[in-house]
Parts: sequence; structure tokens; C-alpha cells
Amino acid sequence: DLVPGRFSSVGRNGNVPASNNLSIDLATVIENVVGTRLDDSVRGNDANNRFTLGTGRNAAEGGAGIDTAAYALAAASYQVSATAGVLRVTGADLSDTLVQVERLAFADYKLAFDTAGNAGTTAKILGAVFGVPAVANRDYAAIGLQLLDAGSSYAGLMQLALDAKLGVGASAQSVVTLLYSNVVGAAPGAADLALYTGLLQSGQYTPATLGMLAADTPANAANINLVGLAATGLAYP
Repeated sequence: DLVPGRFSSVGRNGNVPASNNLSIDLATVIENVVGTRLDDSVRGNDANNRFTLGTGRNAAEGGAGIDTAAYALAAASYQVSATAGVLRVTGADLSDTLVQVERLAFADYKLAFDTAGNAGTTAKILGAVFGVPAVANRDYAAIGLQLLDAGSSYAGLMQLALDAKLGVGASAQSVVTLLYSNVVGAAPGAADLALYTGLLQSGQYTPATLGMLAADTPANAANINLVGLAATGLAYP
């Protein structure tokens, strides 16, 4: 148990398992755990924890923060399923059950399952600004996740994406046409173009907030298969 002040049971004396023989003091924060070849149970704290659980039937509860379970082999060596927020990873000599663990790190790439958080925000921005195929671009996903994990806001990342796609200071018509085309699947008609460019020109919306409006639509969620990403994860290097 990584929560400061809590007790853990670590190891055994012969065949007798330990009981409450280790505690982390209140002034110490431990972020990383390396497990054993036996069955381990780990509870995280409020930091961004990294669990390397080892073999056996293991369980990890991440708690707050953006938590990662790390695996030594390539992703193809494991079977991953996600149901109702619970990740299950099985492979040679291991079977892990992970709760409140947002990321999986394999030897060849990573998966982000926090589709209600930074992974979902990244995918929605990619779909609205760069188009649906960009959601599968692992490098693009990595940029979005890195910035959001470091504290960037939704609006801030949206504006960076628009600037990258259209150039800094793009016209209202360019912004509307881009977002509308990616989300709806066709260029806006004259009435819709006038409506949304008017919202930008009046100052009621900024390019970033209009982009967020587009990214949060059910149409964009369907385009990028946000529900499916909750089950498969957003891949990044």
C-alpha cells in the first residue's frame, strides 16, 4: 500500500505470510512498485504511479493520478481487455487485474485508456482538427497526451492544434470549414458558414472554444469511435 501512513504485508517467513510489517511514513511519497514472481496486490497513492507487477495473479488499484502498468514484452505477447473501467492483462505466467490504472506500457508502444480524461480529449481534438485517420497516428497522440499530462488545458491544446493545421491567425472561415468538414463530413453550406463565422467574429467564441464545441459533439465521438477507444485504448509510442 503506497498511501502514506498505511500498513502493508510484504514477504513471508517460511510458509507464514507477513502481516502489516511495512509502513510508509507520512512525509514520503513512493511512486513506483516492482512486484515479485508471486501474486501481488498493490494500492497506489495520489501520485502518478508505475506498477511493474511481475508474474503471478496480480491486482493493482491506481487511485488518483495517471497510473501506468508496465510490461517487459511487446503488446502482441499479451491479451488486454477493458470492461467498466477494469483492465485485465494476461500473458505468459501473469494475469493482472487493474483498477483506476489509466495507461499500459509495453516494450513497443503504450495504450491510454483514460477516455474520460486526457486520452479522450486528445482523440477528440485529433478527430475534429486533423480528421479521423489522425486518431491512429501514434506520434500525434503522444504530443497531445504529453501536453495534457503536463497541465495544458483543453482550450490551449485545441488552439495549438488549429495553429499547427491552419497556421497562426487563420481566418474565421478557414476554422469553421475545417471543423465542420471533419465533424460533419462535408463542407458547410452558406447558412452554416455564416452562422459559425459570425460567432467567431462577434467574439462569442474563440477558435479554441468553437473547436471544443465541435470536438465534443456526438458526431465527432462517433467518427473517432470514442466508445471503442475505451475498450482498445489510444495507442502512442
